[in-house]
Amino acid sequence: MKKLAVLFLAVLAIGFTFLANAPAASAKAAPDEALVGINTGDATIYGLAGEKPLFLNFWATWCPPCVGEMPAIEAMYKKYGDRIGFAAVSFDNSASDAQKMIAERGMTVPVYACDQDKMSSDYSIDAIPRSILIGKDGTIIAEHVGAMTEAELEAFLSKAL
Repeated sequence: MKKLAVLFLAVLAIGFTFLANAPAASAKAAPDEALVGINTGDATIYGLAGEKPLFLNFWATWCPPCVGEMPAIEAMYKKYGDRIGFAAVSFDNSASDAQKMIAERGMTVPVYACDQDKMSSDYSIDAIPRSILIGKDGTIIAEHVGAMTEAELEAFLSKAL
């Protein structure tokens, strides 16, 4: 029985050593999607992520946490917009709802509409707000579900800088 226990512990130790030194899983490629500009021109995710990393935020005007984090997103857009692309993708049923909020709040961050069913499926969106950071190479760097404060958002964006 004692030999069996020692053998079990040895196998377990070897397994943990292997897992600890195993290479990281390859990064997941971000699906390309068409985006319809609400306060900007139409685009695609690949087109936006080609020159610099891309911050995607999925939100809606009927979502209080989404609306609550918009000032932080706007501030980060003004601070990092020259080094990171920004796309606030509205999940409102009508683009006019997003357009109204953009106008009322004087938002300058690029806002888009999308095919919500396809986007939800391709990006596994089951809750908003949801933020995704995509590298210049088109791979997903980081994901976050839930609203972020300005400090949390800055830390999130720093992964792409």
